Amino acid sequence: MAPNASEPASPRSPSDNTPSSSTTASYSPFTRQLHQLGLFLAGASFMAASVAVSRRSVIRRRLEAMPPFHTSNRAAARFDGTDRVGLATAALGLATLNVMSFGVLLTGGIAWAFDLCSVAELRERTQAALRRPGNLDPAAEKEMEDMMKSLLDRLGMDSTPPENPADGGAKDEASPKK
Repeated sequence: MAPNASEPASPRSPSDNTPSSSTTASYSPFTRQLHQLGLFLAGASFMAASVAVSRRSVIRRRLEAMPPFHTSNRAAARFDGTDRVGLATAALGLATLNVMSFGVLLTGGIAWAFDLCSVAELRERTQAALRRPGNLDPAAEKEMEDMMKSLLDRLGMDSTPPENPADGGAKDEASPKK
């Protein structure tokens, strides 16, 4: 059934595929900076907290390893290996905490440096960069091809270029191998 002229049009047209353009483009420059800097500062504070927790854990383990003051030093202290699993679990947890906090810090720094406010905006910019036409210089391409061919020849490797998939790559795959 065809839409009637009196009915309102749909709010989104099929050509409007940019969900982030309506959300992040409306930000003022100050709001964008604040949004990006917030993630960076959250990562920095998370990193500081994880370093403090890790440092406290290491200091506690060192103090536990020291013998009491009134202990004989004639016999060597024996290593108690009963808590290896607990120690490994704690170390893995602290390492994961430190790596994740550094990841949040790095993500916030990259978002601030590249002026990104959302994943959708990153996706749009990446797609725009991939669709941008490249400037290919045939002379430079031929020169690079010759350099690679000479390098492969010097290394004693096969320097014949692979077959073009448009020429018949599908024929070779369909043929039985002996």
